Amino acid sequence: MFVSTSWLLLWGSIVWAATAEPVTLHIGGTFPMESGSGGWAGGEACLPAVQMALEDVNNRLDILPGYVLNMTNHNSQCQPGLAMQQLYDFLYKPPTKLMLLTGCSPVTTVIAEAAPVWKLVVLSYGGSSPALSNRNRFPTLFRTHPSANMQNPTRIHIMEKFKWKRFTILMSVEEVFVTTAKDLEALARKKGIRVDRQSFYGDPKDAMKTLQRQDARIIVGLFYVTEARKVLCQAYHHGLYGRRYVWFFIGWYADTWYYPPPEEHLNCTAEQMAAAAEYHFTTESVMLSRDNLPAISDMTGMQFQERLTRHFQKETANVGGFPEAPLAYDAVWALALAFNCTRNNLPSHIRLENFSYDNKIIADTLFQCVKNTSFRGVSGKVMFSDSGDRIARTQIEQMQGGKYKIMGYYDTTSGDLEWYNKEQWLNGRGPPPDSTVIKKHAMTVSNEFYYPTIFFSVLGILACVLIYIFTQKHRERLVIFQSQPECNNILLIGCSLCLFSLFLIGLPSDDISVPESLFPFLCHARVTILLFGFTFAYGSMFAKVWIVHRMGATENQQLASRQKDELKPLLSNFSEKEENTPWEGIRTLISTMVGRQALMRKSSGQAYGALLEKRNTVLNQPISPTKFYVIVAALTAVDIFVCFVWILIDPLHLTEQKFPLFTPADSEEDEMIMPVLQQCQSNQQEVWIGIIMGFKCLLLVFGTFLSYETRNLKLRFINDSRFVGLAIYNVAVMTLVTAPVVTLLIHGKVDANFAFISLTVLICTYISVGLIYGPKIRHIIKVPPSADEVQQNGNTGPAVMSKVDQKRYDMLRKENETLQKQIEEKERKIHECRERLEQLTMNSETEDMNAQLLRGSNKQLAEDNMTYSTATTLTTTIPLIDLQLNGTHPGQIYANDNDDDRSSTSSDEILL
Repeated sequence: MFVSTSWLLLWGSIVWAATAEPVTLHIGGTFPMESGSGGWAGGEACLPAVQMALEDVNNRLDILPGYVLNMTNHNSQCQPGLAMQQLYDFLYKPPTKLMLLTGCSPVTTVIAEAAPVWKLVVLSYGGSSPALSNRNRFPTLFRTHPSANMQNPTRIHIMEKFKWKRFTILMSVEEVFVTTAKDLEALARKKGIRVDRQSFYGDPKDAMKTLQRQDARIIVGLFYVTEARKVLCQAYHHGLYGRRYVWFFIGWYADTWYYPPPEEHLNCTAEQMAAAAEYHFTTESVMLSRDNLPAISDMTGMQFQERLTRHFQKETANVGGFPEAPLAYDAVWALALAFNCTRNNLPSHIRLENFSYDNKIIADTLFQCVKNTSFRGVSGKVMFSDSGDRIARTQIEQMQGGKYKIMGYYDTTSGDLEWYNKEQWLNGRGPPPDSTVIKKHAMTVSNEFYYPTIFFSVLGILACVLIYIFTQKHRERLVIFQSQPECNNILLIGCSLCLFSLFLIGLPSDDISVPESLFPFLCHARVTILLFGFTFAYGSMFAKVWIVHRMGATENQQLASRQKDELKPLLSNFSEKEENTPWEGIRTLISTMVGRQALMRKSSGQAYGALLEKRNTVLNQPISPTKFYVIVAALTAVDIFVCFVWILIDPLHLTEQKFPLFTPADSEEDEMIMPVLQQCQSNQQEVWIGIIMGFKCLLLVFGTFLSYETRNLKLRFINDSRFVGLAIYNVAVMTLVTAPVVTLLIHGKVDANFAFISLTVLICTYISVGLIYGPKIRHIIKVPPSADEVQQNGNTGPAVMSKVDQKRYDMLRKENETLQKQIEEKERKIHECRERLEQLTMNSETEDMNAQLLRGSNKQLAEDNMTYSTATTLTTTIPLIDLQLNGTHPGQIYANDNDDDRSSTSSDEILL
């Protein structure tokens, strides 16, 4: 019974309200119908939307029964000064306004700041300035338009998505944009994103030039639509559009905002503006609900848009404020619901129509009702924060082919970005960089140099392996056995290590990269392998020439010390033999008279033959391989010590040497190339390189000197000493030329550096191995084993004469023939002298004369014996040697008397 009575009373009140004269509640509204000097002409679409909402509210019997809403509106032109005059008209011209509706941010700012004096609540449908969120400054302001700051987290998430770490803000000098820019910059810095700002007032030409100088790539524009067209035109003229640039504009512009209207007199055509606007992004809070759920007005968002579109006689894309029209429509519904709430919550003796500009009770109740308003509108869920801001999602769009496409949504409350991955870029190459990209290009060894070098290195290593197998197979052959094969094997190991080091020296190459973590290991491997390879290869050859030189020098000293003692017995025997011949006194006398020294020639020839036979016997003795091992081990120990100390106290590490930037000739991307040379470097690298190169250079020079000194020596058990000397010449010249070139002249040229090093290593190794092993292999192939010299009792057969001995032999043979003829001539003269002496003996006078003559000759002979019996005469005469190649004694000598006193060699020549 009670319920039935209550429904009857409620129905009666509604019927009474419908039949009674409704009470009019007045509100004031400002609408920017044109942009004026540069603002937002949103009133063109928002005013019809508000009128539509007033009509719908007044037709609803369940909202404000007994009341009707009426609005007084003015065209603010988005000008604060004009808006203040209109506020004065609202306040001091009847009727009393219960609430005010405002549009653009400048107008909202001045009205909302003054409205609390008259206890007025202000509801903005178009004010987006972040400054309006200040409750101390605007205590009675609410907005159905979300704050512009709500788009800043969306912009930051887009920057992070596309990995942009730098962008520029271009803004008009308006409070709404200045405040938004400050908030955006603060958010960006928290995320580690660099932000630059440029502002302008009116003409953006100078600001655009500054952007061009700053090399701006990602640009966020904060300005009204009129200024946006000026900015876009200047962007076209300054080339700040296309593949390298991305623009962000405000999303509440009309869809065709970039087309220049004739009255603005822009220096750009519609085609130019469309080209500059292509692929730009817009961010704006969601202003139209796109689901099928009906709003409080029983319309969906799409139904509202269709209804509003029918109101206009032109394309809605050209209607100012069309995107914000749902916000203006929902603002009226929020206002009506707040009035309805206030009517129900006022004391019984106070009615809503009794509001005055000093009525605090109604003002406070109305403020609380607006604050607690929550409903579903055509723009989505409508509710307000404590600061009076609308809470809504942000929509991201991109212009593609002259039309806006939705890219996704960002939820400010949850921080989630819903992205559809439909973005497009010019030429389809992905997002452009935020600045000119500096790409590091490691200067690597080109494949044209690396792979041929590796091919010849592998070929050389295989050759060393095959040569080792070949020599091991024929190690019993004398040509191998008498060449110190153990030392030659060390040469093969060293050459193989040097060739293998080229694999590492050429890294990184075009096709092979080296991780930075492994680069120090690569650095040390390069140095040690090449260093030890050089020591093994060159050290084995140096050991041979050193031992040859030492053996030759030692034997020369021993022979020189024994020379005097070995000559005395020969001279003694010769004197005794000559005394037994009756006519030797006369021959000696005649030889003395003609200046001949046949006696000493014969004795010195016998001495030289004995010395030569003794020397050949000593130099042909076998040599222990231990001597070679000791020398190579000593050189290796020095390298091990230097490398160990270097790696221990000053290890190598990766460093990058940067070269001047250059732009790729065939690239359309916004990038420049920075060549970077990856180097192995230590803190005191010059000192270590100086120590190693100084030691090796001295070793090379000394080895060259020893090779030259021993060029005429030939040891039976180092039968390849001459070829070793040639190999040392080759290594010394190549190394001493390449080292300064690589270190000083072409240090920063990777290919040239690698080419010089690889050519040096390849030439030295190939020539060294070829000189040492080539003749041996040729001999083994052409000469059968049966033709080799046969070893008997540990001694070898007759040695083949060297070139020096052969030359000396030829000279002595010719001299022997000449002296033989002279002796025959002297013998004939002696015979004649004998005949005369026989005739003279028949006379007595001649007997006395002969006696005197004999006494004089004996005296002269004694003087001659004293003169030529010393070792000095031996050293100043040339023996006449007849070296019998097929004899059993290579030092056998034949001496003939001759009156020629010329000497052909010195004692030094005899020893060498």
